[in-house]
Amino acid sequence: MEIGGITNPADLPEAIRTASSAMVELVARRDYWRHLNDEYRTLYRAHRDAKEAEADTRWVVEWRATLTPWQRLMQRLKKTQPPPSPVTFNRPFTIPPYTPTTEQLDNMKRLLTHILAGSAEDTRIDWLEVAELYREQGLFQEAQDALSRYVDDHSSVTAKVLAEQIAKRASAPIRYRM
Repeated sequence: MEIGGITNPADLPEAIRTASSAMVELVARRDYWRHLNDEYRTLYRAHRDAKEAEADTRWVVEWRATLTPWQRLMQRLKKTQPPPSPVTFNRPFTIPPYTPTTEQLDNMKRLLTHILAGSAEDTRIDWLEVAELYREQGLFQEAQDALSRYVDDHSSVTAKVLAEQIAKRASAPIRYRM
């Protein structure tokens, strides 16, 4: 997204500082919120890749353990690769530790202030976004309160995931399949 000619996320703090209106600042802060989470996304991807590699290695060891000595010898002589590990959806879901920086916390607090003050009508507030902002700050009761105000679609995947993460008291930004 381009904000007043700004396409480089590193320019967002300046855009926020010099915003010509509350709406421009709100948009810039939303983009900045996402940008500040990029470092954690990179950490998360590395964590996920390491966990998947660990599971794949464990699969190969377990698979080889099921082979007879004759099958192991033939496998080595033919230089055949083990079959790919089966896709398992019951692997434990883990995430690396998440501690938001002072800069992230400050931006989230100010973004919340703009969102909540910017709309006189309760119905114009995106309560999922508000719940997510509170959750990422570790303010789980406030996140639950905001989520309870969400009335659009209680069967939404996003609302369910948010409720689960609030119940687990997990504040890390997460990805999920919709």
